[in-house]
Parts: sequence; structure tokens; C-alpha cells
Amino acid sequence: MSTEFVSQLSEAIARNDSLLCVGLDPDARRFPADFLPDATPAARVKAFCLSIIEQTRDLVCCYKPNNAFFEQYGPEGWAALADVIAACHTAGVPVLLDAKRGDIGNTATAYARAVFEGLGADAVTVSPYLGQDSVVPFLPYPGKAIFLLCHTSNPAAGEVQHHGFPPLFEHIAARAQTWGDAAQVGFVVGATQPEALAAVRALAPDRWLLAPGVGAQGGDLAVALEAGLDAQGRGMIVPVSREVLYAADPRAAASELRDRISHQREAILNGLNGLERIEKKSVSSVKSVELILKLYEAGCVKFGNFTLASGKQSPIYVDLRRVMSFPALFRQAAAAYAAIVRNLAFDCVAAVPYAALPVASAVALTLDRPLIYPRKEAKAHGTGQKVEGAFAPGQVVVAIEDVITTGGSILTALETLQDVGLTVRDVVVLVDREQGGGAALAEKGYRLHTVLTIHQILDTLHAEKRIDGETLARVKAYLVE
Repeated sequence: MSTEFVSQLSEAIARNDSLLCVGLDPDARRFPADFLPDATPAARVKAFCLSIIEQTRDLVCCYKPNNAFFEQYGPEGWAALADVIAACHTAGVPVLLDAKRGDIGNTATAYARAVFEGLGADAVTVSPYLGQDSVVPFLPYPGKAIFLLCHTSNPAAGEVQHHGFPPLFEHIAARAQTWGDAAQVGFVVGATQPEALAAVRALAPDRWLLAPGVGAQGGDLAVALEAGLDAQGRGMIVPVSREVLYAADPRAAASELRDRISHQREAILNGLNGLERIEKKSVSSVKSVELILKLYEAGCVKFGNFTLASGKQSPIYVDLRRVMSFPALFRQAAAAYAAIVRNLAFDCVAAVPYAALPVASAVALTLDRPLIYPRKEAKAHGTGQKVEGAFAPGQVVVAIEDVITTGGSILTALETLQDVGLTVRDVVVLVDREQGGGAALAEKGYRLHTVLTIHQILDTLHAEKRIDGETLARVKAYLVE
């Protein structure tokens, strides 16, 4: 068997056709009363886990013992944990130790030595709260891996992990990828939070995700897999503890879970899972649907008869100036922009005046880049600037706009930027009305990146029963015309 965690994991997935990870969280209070009643607590815990391993060894991709259930019994418990890890290896299954270590300097180094050298674990959960310093000591061990707490499955997780802009969990997912490669660093993202799973998968397409929360915590398996699987239908470990450990027949319970995961995984890969599969663009389908519904509920997408800036009549109006009045929606929209912009090469963020100024400011702050904006008209006083902000000729600018229709106003703004010596290659918009704007930009050599398209919005609103079939047909006919 390979000595590398990712290789061991991949071998077990293929051999057992399984993404199931059995969590070894042995609570002696839940053992049958007649289970080794005369043995010490540590001996009972060890024997219980060995029995589970023996019954499930051909059904899992890895085991996840939680060290707390062993440490509570002192040295004997610690020895029992080492024996359980050794038994997992004898069964040909890798071990991801759920220890949630998090410290710096010599302390983190000692933790890493204890986990990898003393216990022989193949991977371990680590808290990133202290930053890179708490992670680096775990990385020098060849073939070992760490899973950073990103968005946990407990109910109160959002109190901390959704704080800030972008949310703390998204910052961790983006930043931590610079600390180690895909074989070294993965993330813990709860199956109870499919939107978070989708967001992390979009930010980290090649990373392994440990997704606890299916079963007792209420996570929906189908939705979690839809959000978290990578492009190859892998990249995700589904840990389950209580439903297997305390079942009347642990093997049967594990087999049923393994088969459910495998069938759902196959259905997703074949596009037969029955969920609405909006085309994935810059964010995942789950995230896109959530954003579209929030835009609709905030009155940013309206249906009726409207006069556009061009003077043309339209049965649909997209008013993204309202986004900034809804903080949660504002954060989500800005995060969607940032997910695209961070992958582009640029020096400054430029807001197309004036509707895009608030969200462009948020994106610039998120990515720690300078913000500038071209004026619609040069100032008649003061410096008479055509472009506000600090910049230098030759710098590359990414332009931010809210909506693109024909592209006229964007092209005017880009000309102003280029007149002062700036270079523009990319334009990012939240909504493309798909009425010629993209083609107009491409003709001038600009690349358009969109978070959402008007057809994506329409199809989602119809699928989610926010608009009826008549409205859908009327607006689509208008767009064709």
C-alpha cells in the first residue's frame, strides 16, 4: 500500500467503490451493557472500534477516529488509539485523525510529531485560526495531509465563519491553497451547508473536502454531493459516525450508506439526479440559484413594462443599484465578482460609473487592490480629472459593471481609461442581458466575464416557481427579437 494519504485514499475509493468514511467516535455510554463489562474503559473503546473496522473494512475509503474519545482515558486511551490506527492500516484503509490541532511554533511542531510519528496517522484536522504559522509544522511530513477547518457543520458555525467580507471561510479556502499543494491541504466543509460546500469547491476545484454532517446532523446527501464533488466525481469524503457505530448491524448500515453515496454520485455524473442543474459558470449551480433568488426577493429583477436607458421597451428590468441596501446580498454578490476577478491579471479595479461603484469598492477591498473609476464627464474644477484615483500609465485594469445590455456605456468608460494610458483586457459583470453586449466588447478585443446570464435567471425563477410559463415565454421571445 502507498505511504501517501491521497494515494491510499484513491486506492481505497477505487477498491471499495466508496466515498464513505466511518468516524470512530466511540462513546462507551452507548455500548451494549453486556459488551466487555469487566474491561477497562480504554479496552472497551479499543475492542469496539476494532469490531467496527473488521465489519466495514471493505466498505470505506478511510477511517476518522476522534482523539478526544481516547485521550479521556489517559495513557491507556492514547495506546488504544495507536492500536486502532494500526488496525486501520492492517485493513488497508488510511486514517484521518480528527484532532483539530491549532497552535504555533514548538507547540504545533510537537502536535505534528505526536500525530504523524507517535500515532502513525495519515492525515489530521487542523485549525487555521492562527494563520499559516499553525499549519507549516504539519507540512514537512512526506505523504501526510491536513484538513483545515473551513466551514464546520455545527449550528453556530456561522457566528464566526461567516464574519467579514468575503466570509472568513471563503478567505481560508482561498488563502490556504498557497500554504500547500492539493496532496497536502484539504478543507473541512459541513454537508449541512451546501452553499458553503459549493463556494469552497468553486474556489478550490482540485482540493479534497471532508464533509461531515450527513445523517444525525441533518445534512442532505444528494445536495451535498451535488455541491461538493469535483469534476471527476471525487474530491469529497463523507464521514458518518453514529449511524454506523450504534446501528443494530453496523456492516449493513455502512453498506447501505456506501451504496447510497455511490448511486447518487453516479447519477450526478450522468446528469440524472433530478436536481435543477443550472449551467456552472463562475460559481457553482447551488450558489447561483441562491444568488438569483435573493436578487429577485430584493426587487433587483422585475417583470412588467420598462423603458431602458437606450429608450427601448423591455418586459424585464434588472436594477442592481438595490443590491447595496441588502448587506447579505451585497456580500454574496461581491464575493461572486471576486471569485472571477482574483483569477485575472491586473493592477487596478475600475468601476464603470456609477452604479458599479459600491460593488467595485467591495471587490477592491476584498482583493486588496487599488480602485479607480472613469468619470462620465471631466471635472470642470479642481484637477479636471477624467479618471479618479491613483494610477500610472501602462497599468492593467479590470473593469467592473453591474449589467451589460448592448455594451455602449461600458465601451465609453473603457475608452476614457485608455485615453489616460491604462490597459483594459477584461470586463466583469454580475448580469449579462445577452442582447449583444458581449459581442460588442469582443469586437473591440475585450473579454467579458459574467456571474449570471439573463437566461440563467429566467430558467431558475421559473424552476423555483417565482414566475409562470407565460412570463418566461414572453421575456425569452423579447430577448430573441
